[in-house]
Amino acid sequence: MNCRLEHNLSRPIPIIHLITTLDVGGAEMMLLKLLPRLDALGFSNQAVSLTNIGPVGDMLLAKGIQVESLGMPRGCVTPGGLIKLKRLLSLKRPAILQTWLYHADLLGLIMGKLYRVKQVCWNIRCTDMELNKYRLNTRITLKICALLSSIPDVVITNSIKAKTVHESLGYKTRHWERIPNGFDTAEFMPINPSKTGLKQEIGISNDPGYADNESSMNAPGIVIGLIARFDPMKDHKTFIEAACITLEQGLNISFVLAGKGVVWENVGLAGLIPRQWKEKFYLLGVREDIQRINCILDIACSSSAFGEGFPNTIGEAMACGVPCVVTDVGDSAMIVGGTGRVVPPRNPEALAAAWKALIDLGEEGRSALGEAARRRIQEHFELSRIVGQYERLYRSLVGKD
Repeated sequence: MNCRLEHNLSRPIPIIHLITTLDVGGAEMMLLKLLPRLDALGFSNQAVSLTNIGPVGDMLLAKGIQVESLGMPRGCVTPGGLIKLKRLLSLKRPAILQTWLYHADLLGLIMGKLYRVKQVCWNIRCTDMELNKYRLNTRITLKICALLSSIPDVVITNSIKAKTVHESLGYKTRHWERIPNGFDTAEFMPINPSKTGLKQEIGISNDPGYADNESSMNAPGIVIGLIARFDPMKDHKTFIEAACITLEQGLNISFVLAGKGVVWENVGLAGLIPRQWKEKFYLLGVREDIQRINCILDIACSSSAFGEGFPNTIGEAMACGVPCVVTDVGDSAMIVGGTGRVVPPRNPEALAAAWKALIDLGEEGRSALGEAARRRIQEHFELSRIVGQYERLYRSLVGKD
């Protein structure tokens, strides 16, 4: 064992994780799951947000993780933010600077190399972004990242598709490392929906699932869920169009949606829901009780049109024993495997048909798929396995110093 490794074994390995924001999102939630577990494995992690601390930052602080905010406006770099990041790098002297998302990738690479951080890693969390739907700042940042992509020591992706897409965008990376998202199946697990109390809390009834079918008059109502922030890539429009197609078939279904911006006050979203069906939609906004939501669902959905890498919400639903219908974007089809249904993006008719197919399986058939979904997460995406991949990568990087 070399001297460097012997030294690192005697004290925690310092890592700074630089991320664009610590609001609720897929990358941020993966950071929340990862850092406390890495701390327990001989690392000293600090999360640094380019913008604000945000709700995920508060949750990290509650778990004993150091969190700092550079206080820069979103999409802007300020002298004060740069000075603060320089001081953090000088004080922490990280063995690794791990950046998350494009803006943090670019700024972290420049500052990391300027102040002699030996290992700089990028972490890419999306695939084929339709950049015309995003700000010019984001488009420019991605192009510069592509030009500089041979400099980071490692580029981590959470999906197979991300590597292919980013290579087509001009990324010429020295070393790619795929580490998918992980899920704590002791936290996300099936619970009898009646024990959560959530249906009663938000006002979902247990009326029959088929309003005009006498043979199904004793069947409980079906609940279909979409947990996703309001964003062009999540394609709430297609989800709502599919919901209306389904409701027009006479099915008694409740649609539960949660995420940032998913509230009735958001006229861009509320305006997509026809007046006659509004009582069938439950817009819950940002929630911390995602397990409770999953456990009242009969079907979970991802209707994304583009950009997804590895949707956390699908893995969480599967861990809770909920069968999923997903669009074929990013690695969604691979995650679900044979435990749900996969449809083309931007196709509300196909989405509605897939829901109907799972509804027609009945409670027993859906339960069997849900059990298979949970086993798939346990076998391939259990959180301890994913944390182990990060641990091995980081130790191998420190060993190169």
